[in-house]
Amino acid sequence: MDRMLKMVLKRIKGNLFQAMNTVFRAAAKIYQKINHPFRALKLKHKLSIIIALIVVVVIIAFSFPVLLQQKNILHSKVAEMCRINAELLSGNVKDILLCRITGGCDASGSEQEQLERLIATNIKYLDFAYVVDINKNVTIKPNSMQQYFKTTPGELERLLSYDQPVAIESGETLIYNHPVKVRLDDAGRTKLLGVVGVGFSRKAISDPLKSATTLVLSAALLIIIISGLGIYWLAEKLVQRITALSEAARQVGKGDLTAKVDVLSNDELGQLGRDFNLMINHLHEKLQMQKFVSKLTVQMISKHSGSRMQPTEGQRHHVAILFSDIRNFTSIAERLEPEEIVRLINRYFQIQTEAIEENGGIVDKFMGDQIMAIFPAENRLTDAITAAVAIQRKIRSLNEVRCRNGGVVLDVGIGINYGRAVLGNMGSKERMDYTVIGDVVNIASRLCSIAKARQIIASMDAVKGVNGKYATTRLQSIIVKGRSRSIEICEINYEYDYIV
Repeated sequence: MDRMLKMVLKRIKGNLFQAMNTVFRAAAKIYQKINHPFRALKLKHKLSIIIALIVVVVIIAFSFPVLLQQKNILHSKVAEMCRINAELLSGNVKDILLCRITGGCDASGSEQEQLERLIATNIKYLDFAYVVDINKNVTIKPNSMQQYFKTTPGELERLLSYDQPVAIESGETLIYNHPVKVRLDDAGRTKLLGVVGVGFSRKAISDPLKSATTLVLSAALLIIIISGLGIYWLAEKLVQRITALSEAARQVGKGDLTAKVDVLSNDELGQLGRDFNLMINHLHEKLQMQKFVSKLTVQMISKHSGSRMQPTEGQRHHVAILFSDIRNFTSIAERLEPEEIVRLINRYFQIQTEAIEENGGIVDKFMGDQIMAIFPAENRLTDAITAAVAIQRKIRSLNEVRCRNGGVVLDVGIGINYGRAVLGNMGSKERMDYTVIGDVVNIASRLCSIAKARQIIASMDAVKGVNGKYATTRLQSIIVKGRSRSIEICEINYEYDYIV
């Protein structure tokens, strides 16, 4: 028996779990069908729908209990009115029925008069009243209601069978029946003389409730419409501010750091707008600051942005170093105003920077009228020499134009070297510079110092590294202070294209 019971319980449990699983799946499908189009709506529409639903739910939550309470109160009042009138009618016709049945007394009036008197009082919602004695004689007022009153023997028997007051709903009528009894002795025995009843129109009773319901629903609908319009207007305003913020972010994404958001309030959206403008200011400041440091430093900062940078011993790398120096700049600067000097040197620096960056180089620093560039890429030697050739050719073209216009011209000498150097952030905790140091830098600087105007000088080791792709002229070896061995150097001829 226990085993069978366990099997039954197990099967019921399995069926219940399967039913719940089916319900959850159906609910998930319904949610997906509703959620997919909802997610595709614009934010203002989503806000409007959500808040409108909240308003509707709140109105329903408050309106329906009130209507239900009003309905219960109305039904209670009607029931009380039915009871009172039925009891009153019962008391008025008791003596009349008793005299008719016993024939031993002369009661004044008749049940018809009592009914007419009751109808004449114009009691609200009262349609008719009737009296049925134990002999099944029926009196009903007004007479026009007789066609609606069932006088079959079975119905009359049912009415006379009620021992207590009872309310009956018959179609559109609410009938309250009250038995008419006479007390026989002190022991409490009674005798039924008949039944009286009052009929009230259910439609007439429900009309005020329907009117109240219509009024409440109309007011609720009006509130919903007004709230919906107000919510949509508010959502439109909120979304406009969010859209403006999104558009500004899109402009920043395209590189426009002049984008700003108008702050129109002190709420969260206003604070977001202020924070956005502050962020753009910081980005603009950062971008401007990047112009004053080398791209090598910027790359290093980006790489180590999540950690606190400290001066380090650095790492060894094979690099090509290019130094470019303007010749006779001091004597030229003596003849020019400071503002003109700045414009002039910046023009020549711009040409050299473009040539260096176009060939994979990085301008490490500007030192007076001198440029130091680093070429760390794989084709560092070829890139460095190509950049030097491009610099000399571009400056030559610029000088030709300036000579024709009577302007001041500048010439540069370039030195190139190749080798291993230490690359790292140098300096103190408060002030650092990410740069390259080593003998290769010193030699490149020395080669630049001996290079004449419009000349490119490189070490033979650097030229050999590009397999003789450039026309060169061997120069006399030089001795660098601090080195015991002389350095073989050559001049790179940029008057001709590459040797093929």
